[in-house]
Amino acid sequence: MAVRLCGGLHAVDARLKLALVVAAVLFNVVLLDYRLSLALLVAGWAGMAVSRAPLRQIAWFVLAPAWASLPVVFGLAAGLGQTPLIEIGPLTLYHEGLAQGGQAGLRALADTAWAGLLFLTTPFTEILAALRWFRVPAVVTDTLGFMYRYVFLLWEEFSAMRVSARARGGLSGWRKEWHTTGTITAQVFLRAYDRARRIQQAVQARGGV
Repeated sequence: MAVRLCGGLHAVDARLKLALVVAAVLFNVVLLDYRLSLALLVAGWAGMAVSRAPLRQIAWFVLAPAWASLPVVFGLAAGLGQTPLIEIGPLTLYHEGLAQGGQAGLRALADTAWAGLLFLTTPFTEILAALRWFRVPAVVTDTLGFMYRYVFLLWEEFSAMRVSARARGGLSGWRKEWHTTGTITAQVFLRAYDRARRIQQAVQARGGV
C-alpha cells in the first residue's frame, strides 16, 4: 500500500512501529481520556501528513473512519441522556449522549489514524515479518497474507466489472448506478467466497489446516 521511501518514518524498524501502534491503541482504549485520544489523533494525522504518502491514501484513512463514526455519534446522542441539547423535528439530541458519542468517535479516529500511519509507512511484508518476530501464530500471519494479496485481486475484478457495466450503460443515472454497483459487489463477494473455498481445499490437500 505504501511507497517505500528513504528516511523519515519509512526508515523506522517495522517492529518498533508495530509496538508503538499497539501501545497507543491499548492506552486509548483503557484510559478513556478524550485528551489522550485527541493527542493521539493529532499525532497520527501529523505523521501521515509528513509521511509523503499519496494524498488519496491519506484521505482514505481520514475520511472513511470519520463517516463510519457519524452513525455512532448521532445514535448515542439521540438515544442516551437526560439533558436535551437540540431538537431536529421529532429527534432530540442529548448532551450526555453526544459527549459519549463524541469520545467514542474520537477514539475510533485516533486508532485508525495510527493504523493508517503504520500501513502508509511500512510495506505489508515487513508488517508480517514483525508479527512473526513477535511470535504471532503462523495461521494468523498466513491468513493476513492471503487477505492482503486477494483484496487487490477482488478490487481489480470490481473495477473491471464496473468498466464493463459503464460501457453497456449500466451506470447512467444514480439509481441505476446504485443498483448496478450493488449487483457487482454481490458478485464479487460470491466470487471471493468461492475462491476462499478452493484455497482451503488446496491447503488441506497439501496437509495444511
